[in-house]
Amino acid sequence: SDISIKNPSFRINPKIKDESGQTFDIGIRGKNKGFLRFDINYFTLIYNDRIGLISKQVEEIPGYTTVKTERGNIGNAHIKGIESLLDFNLGNLFSIKNKLNSYINFAYTNSLYVSSETNGVQGNQVEFTPKYNFKSGLNFGNTKHLAGIQFNYISKQFTDASNATESDITGIIGEIPAYYIIDLSFKFQQKISSIYFGVNNITDNSYFTRRA
Repeated sequence: SDISIKNPSFRINPKIKDESGQTFDIGIRGKNKGFLRFDINYFTLIYNDRIGLISKQVEEIPGYTTVKTERGNIGNAHIKGIESLLDFNLGNLFSIKNKLNSYINFAYTNSLYVSSETNGVQGNQVEFTPKYNFKSGLNFGNTKHLAGIQFNYISKQFTDASNATESDITGIIGEIPAYYIIDLSFKFQQKISSIYFGVNNITDNSYFTRRA
C-alpha cells in the first residue's frame, strides 16, 4: 500500500525501502481491595526509515517545476510515552448496592524525528501522534438499567513530517487541532430482551477522522 497511489498530486520516491526498528515496554498492573484496578505502562519505539509524506518541488518537464506530495523514507524517529488505565469501583468504596464505577484512561506520547536527510524534518513531531489522549467516564445503574457518560480529549497533531499547519493542493496536509467529544449510552435489560441506545457527540463538536 505504501507504493500504490492513484492521486496525481502524489508521487513515490523511487528509493523507498522497508522500515525497521525496535520496541521496548515495561509496566505494572493490579488491584487494590476491590476498589481500584490499575494498568500503567511505559513504552519506547526506535523507528528507522519511517515512511511518510513530504511536499517537494519536482521538475517533471524540463523547465517546469511543480510541488507534489511525495511518499518515501522520511527519517529516523524516536517515540516514547506512558499509557495508563485507572478503574475505580465507587460502589464498593461507598458501600452502594447499585453499580457505580469511574475510569480514567490517559496516554502521553513524545514523538520526534531525530535524523533526516530532508530539510526541515529533524526535530519535528511524528505525524498522527498527538501528545495527549485522555478518556474518562462514569457508569451507573443496576442489573436492569445501566447508563454511562464518556469524555474524550485528543490534543493537536500533524498530518505530515514537515509539521505544516496549512493545507496544500491535496487537501489532506495540515494541522489537526485538538478536540473533545462527549458520548452518552444507555441499556435496559428485560427478562428475554435488551435495549441499547446512545447519543454520540452531544455537544455537536467538529472533529477529524482519517478517511480511506
